[in-house]
Amino acid sequence: MENISFKLQFGKMENRHIFHHIGRCSQVFLVLCWVVLFLCVCGCIEQQEVSPSHSLVVACTIPPQEEFIRAVAGDYPVSVLVMVPPGASPHTFEPTPSQIAGLESADLYIALGSGIEFENRWMERITRIYPDMPIINASHTIVVHRVAHTHEHEGEEADQESDHFDPHVWLSLQNAARIVNTTAEAMADARPEMRDTFYSNRDKYLENLADIDQEIRESFKELKSRTILVFHPAFGYFCRDYDLTQMAVEENSREPSAKQLADLITQAKSMGITIVFAEPEESTKQAETLARELNGTMVLISPLAGDYLENMRQIAERISGVS
Repeated sequence: MENISFKLQFGKMENRHIFHHIGRCSQVFLVLCWVVLFLCVCGCIEQQEVSPSHSLVVACTIPPQEEFIRAVAGDYPVSVLVMVPPGASPHTFEPTPSQIAGLESADLYIALGSGIEFENRWMERITRIYPDMPIINASHTIVVHRVAHTHEHEGEEADQESDHFDPHVWLSLQNAARIVNTTAEAMADARPEMRDTFYSNRDKYLENLADIDQEIRESFKELKSRTILVFHPAFGYFCRDYDLTQMAVEENSREPSAKQLADLITQAKSMGITIVFAEPEESTKQAETLARELNGTMVLISPLAGDYLENMRQIAERISGVS
């Protein structure tokens, strides 16, 4: 009996020891869980401090603006919503409902602001739909020029013609520098903590613009003719910068009459012009016909290519006849 009592007592003590041990293990386990959780939370906080709080969503009108926006952003995460996609013309393009709905996520809209047709038709409606979205006029420091006319239009008064302005302001590297500066200011206002970085990135891109501008000036020094024949008059600002004359077939989105076209052909032949510059975003059928009349060639140059710097270099090369 004594032995049995001892065993029972020892068993109770052993059980208490086991339960005590299990309790201590549970406490240790809970402490470890809290430590792991604390480290995870600290890690997340540290990661949030290193990474930007969230990306910037910027809407714009034409593809060249996307390069400007991304150049200013640099490594900062930015999403760009281009309303007129590559290959489309801002003179005629109509956005899809999904594109308009996509503006819901935009932090700001950098409008070209030069009177381009897409914006004339849509910016007021976009403002009504998204009244809280900041809309920036990227051309507010640019003087927008009236269109110079190659030929007169029968039955129209001269003062009516003078109301047409050239919206293609970005096809001047000098104007592009102003657009980039306005873009950087708008993005810095949206993300003040990134102001210095955005301005530093802007300055680097402005240097690239200046370098290409100098390259073009050098390449145009030996031009035999300083008049170019274009189907659509998109290159007025480019020609202004480099002392060229733009002779346009189409004016104010209208084709010339038979007499106007005949006069234009006669004038081009007398000047020895054999190249007709046309845009891949527009129909080239009539430009090809005109080139045949001149016993010449149609050459494509795009005012809307997204790779802006390289495209400006290529436009200059094709005008100078390098390629």
